[in-house]
Amino acid sequence: MPGADLEKRMAELLEIKGKHNLDNDQFLLFMGLTNLMGIINLLEVRVTGGAKGNGARRSPSPQEMVPFLGMFGGPKVRGQADGVAK
Repeated sequence: MPGADLEKRMAELLEIKGKHNLDNDQFLLFMGLTNLMGIINLLEVRVTGGAKGNGARRSPSPQEMVPFLGMFGGPKVRGQADGVAK
């Protein structure tokens, strides 16, 4: 039942809020950072092609590329700087 699962997760989050003595602003910041980490993980999976064994791999189109990929010194996707004068 989705409602019971949602209620359980909400109770766990409120328990974390109480355990670490977070006020509402700190709790919202915590939730925002948690969501951001989840989004970054999903984007990394999309860039690497998901699970292994998905068949033939193709290079990502510019629309599929993550805008911040390689910005912090990590590996860069080939073709990211196409058309950019150096």
